[in-house]
Amino acid sequence: MSANNDIHDVLIIGSGATGSIAALVLAKAGHDVVCLEQGGWIEPGDFAHLHNDWAWRRATSWNPDVNMRSHPDDYPVDSDSSQVLMWNGVGGSTNVYGAIWPRYRPSDFRKGDEHGLQPNWPITYEDIAPHYDRVDLLLGTSGLAGDPAQPPRAPCPTGPLPFTAAAGRLAGAFDALGWHWWPVEAGVVSEAYDGRPGCNGCGMCNGCPRGSMTLNSRSIWPKALAAGARLQTHARVLRIETGADGRATGAIWKNRITGMEERTRARIVIVAANGVGTPRLLLASGNLANSSGMVGRNLLHHTLVAAQIWVDEPVNGQMGYVASLISREFAETDVSRGFVNGFNFNCLTSTPSAGEMTTGWMSGTTAPWGAGHHEWFEKHFGHSIGLFAIGDDLPNPDNRVFLDESRTDEDGVPVIRMHYEPGENDRRMMNYMLDRLEDVGRAAGAFEIALQDYRDANGVYRTPAWHMIGTCRMGADPETSVVNGWHQSWDVPNMFIMDGSVLATGGVVNPTPTISALALRASEHIRDNFADLSGTTRTLAA
Repeated sequence: MSANNDIHDVLIIGSGATGSIAALVLAKAGHDVVCLEQGGWIEPGDFAHLHNDWAWRRATSWNPDVNMRSHPDDYPVDSDSSQVLMWNGVGGSTNVYGAIWPRYRPSDFRKGDEHGLQPNWPITYEDIAPHYDRVDLLLGTSGLAGDPAQPPRAPCPTGPLPFTAAAGRLAGAFDALGWHWWPVEAGVVSEAYDGRPGCNGCGMCNGCPRGSMTLNSRSIWPKALAAGARLQTHARVLRIETGADGRATGAIWKNRITGMEERTRARIVIVAANGVGTPRLLLASGNLANSSGMVGRNLLHHTLVAAQIWVDEPVNGQMGYVASLISREFAETDVSRGFVNGFNFNCLTSTPSAGEMTTGWMSGTTAPWGAGHHEWFEKHFGHSIGLFAIGDDLPNPDNRVFLDESRTDEDGVPVIRMHYEPGENDRRMMNYMLDRLEDVGRAAGAFEIALQDYRDANGVYRTPAWHMIGTCRMGADPETSVVNGWHQSWDVPNMFIMDGSVLATGGVVNPTPTISALALRASEHIRDNFADLSGTTRTLAA
């Protein structure tokens, strides 16, 4: 093993949305920061958009699902019910995410008071609201302030993305139903911002070679490196080490270029490896930080269903932006619906390629082959609008990620397994959401409506699992949570977890804005209390 006896101020494991923000904040404060990233940089010519076979690449080498992509930077995730969106590389999953950027609601933080089937957070919406605003400035969020369904907020740094024909058709449908809608915030700059060009609406929004989408490899890491942070790529962390006093001392990692194992030591360790990677690493490090037994448990994906509708009017559904509208009409609990919690509608354009349209990427509706193919294609292509309904699923400790002790990967680390099944409350919500999606399609005058509940022929729920959260949740009680309200481990006081695993509830929206705001808040807490947090005391921060 190659040993470096230097003791860094901060070691960050993972370079994605949160690891990059932590590196920027702490390096700008003058701390010696090193970040270990399992993957590498995406080279400018690697993006799928730049190749004639881009649709094939999106389904293979650029597939968001780690098991479909099979890239050498990845590790396998054995899932019995879900796809797994994860990208190992500089910027993490911001390289392939959808960049829809809505915020949690105040009620998301107090579900324990509302109905008791989810925990209260140890913090409130008001605690992170300023950090939402500052993350938006840092990244250049686009959108329109003033949504009456949300608390007041500062103006977005760039204006809302252009209103498409598909958006207009959906807005008319929501108006006819008397339902809320609003232009959705996006992690995409709608105009030139901070050296990045405004979005051109090309419509292929997983991986953005222009940099209009907020890929943290382009928006954050250049600033963090300029501030003095060091980024070690192709560094696969095998385990976190601790000393006799129970504090983290650093990590052992494999240099995937040389094949050698190396050790990096630090006064503070930040784990930012996502809702699957973080519990995997803690469990593989001797069940680290798990006195509560909650590491890996309470996996949340969001309760997800979808619809694809086709309208007579050409709406150029194959083009456009990450999303157009959001509707929070059903975001809050109303027990008269037959379930607790709520959901929102994310309204999209459609699939950007003819191949994806004809093979049923979004809804499973496929074009006939042979007779009738051309007629079907002319009627459907360019006329499609997509909608997702995303709900707040209830935590279940049996929904989890865990180690398969009978199997190891090439580096001797146990293979990670993932199990998820929606509960009864979630299933009732799914059925209600499907009915409401059909309402939208009818109000939009669709000539065809295809609903997608993500169940296979055997009735097994096969969610795309874009959001993997809740597996190391924060809380006020060390017996039922893994970290406190500052992301600080109850068991390992100089170790912090900054990624989606700490979310105590899932909300009804995409989690990256909240994860990023929380990371900014926690990083500034470390910055402002570094001497106490990196010292020898085991006292938790207030």
